[in-house]
Amino acid sequence: MGAGLAGLAAAQLLQRQGIDVLVLEARSRVGGRVNTLDELPGHPEGGANVIGPNYGRVIDAAKSGDVKLHSPARSGETGFIINGQRILPDAWATSAANPLQGPMRALAPDRLLGAALRDNPLKTSSDWLNPRMAEYDLGVDSYLASLGFSDAAVSLVAANNSYGNSIQDTSMLSLLRVGNNFARARAMRQPVYEAARGNMRIPESIAQQFSGSIKFNVTVSRVERSGAEIIVQDLQGQQYHGDALIMALPLPALRNIQIDAMSEAQREAVTAVNYHKVTQVHLLVREPYWNDALPASWWTNGPLGRLFLRPSANPGEYANLTVWINGADCDRLAAMSEAEAGDTVRREVEAVLPEARGLLTTGKVLRWTDDPFAGGSWAVWAPGQLGRYFELLQQPLGRIFFAGEHTARANPGMEGAMESGERAALDSLRTLL
Repeated sequence: MGAGLAGLAAAQLLQRQGIDVLVLEARSRVGGRVNTLDELPGHPEGGANVIGPNYGRVIDAAKSGDVKLHSPARSGETGFIINGQRILPDAWATSAANPLQGPMRALAPDRLLGAALRDNPLKTSSDWLNPRMAEYDLGVDSYLASLGFSDAAVSLVAANNSYGNSIQDTSMLSLLRVGNNFARARAMRQPVYEAARGNMRIPESIAQQFSGSIKFNVTVSRVERSGAEIIVQDLQGQQYHGDALIMALPLPALRNIQIDAMSEAQREAVTAVNYHKVTQVHLLVREPYWNDALPASWWTNGPLGRLFLRPSANPGEYANLTVWINGADCDRLAAMSEAEAGDTVRREVEAVLPEARGLLTTGKVLRWTDDPFAGGSWAVWAPGQLGRYFELLQQPLGRIFFAGEHTARANPGMEGAMESGERAALDSLRTLL
């Protein structure tokens, strides 16, 4: 159940072992939260966007499907907009708008968290599972304060926190886990990648190699066990019968399915773990507003979050400026229509970058929280939740197994999704063979 990377990885492995596999997908496409915006110039990513050099499964899937990978185009240095004031990168350390003190003044806002992760106690990809690491399963704000971070430094870290909807509700252990993954990637001294024509080409290529059936637009409402048989029912009342089931779904989608025999502890885990709020506004840039003295991309501590320019690969084609808004800052746009949200953000960008006025049009507004089959961009762990809920979320119910990046042990992101699919497939094989 689910034709994202987790579900496709599981289906592919099972099929190679001679198992008959049917994939049910609620959307009209494969990929899940891998979502290339092919309707926009340059094919920007609306979902998973970076393939680390340590993402072995993803890279192998791309090679197996003849999907070309390359390093993303760079847009130069990033400027800073702090409390509405623009600061050029080389002026940050001495700027009067820099609120940091002492040696920290030299650290750019987007490097502060890296300083906190420098002495990471996690040395391997699975160290976070060690009970001795439970002492780090506390709020990021509390941990940073214990390191001597000032209120101003903590506030800057909180401004663009990608791993929790507020810094108080983000587990430091989960950030250390992510930091360990980044460190492993950096140690390889290899570039990050993306698919040359969009990351969606990777799940599409896996689906093309899969000879089983994928049924689209199937929204499941109930799962039950009948002896050794699993019965899945969709909203139209159609039933599907099998010997085993892998539910490779984000938790918000799982909440909408009645699953018989799920324990109260598992139901609590499925309900309690939240997903990250992300709003992306993709602005099309008719001609450059940037120059040698003015950066194209900006990091802000305001409601615009981060502005990433994706240069066009083709002369004369629109560039893409992605406004990436995290967490609670998404809430003010939630009640607006897509058109209103896009216009609001475009005007705000033009207010801080008047050089761009008249050069921007709204291409796409994407709100993952509004997606009924995702409910957010990825799982975020509050203090105490990793130790309390992680094992429960991957615990099988007889021949019902669970996958998805939130169940991965060693990796985050796309690699974690494929890792989890393989683990669930292997677990199911042990019951089938």
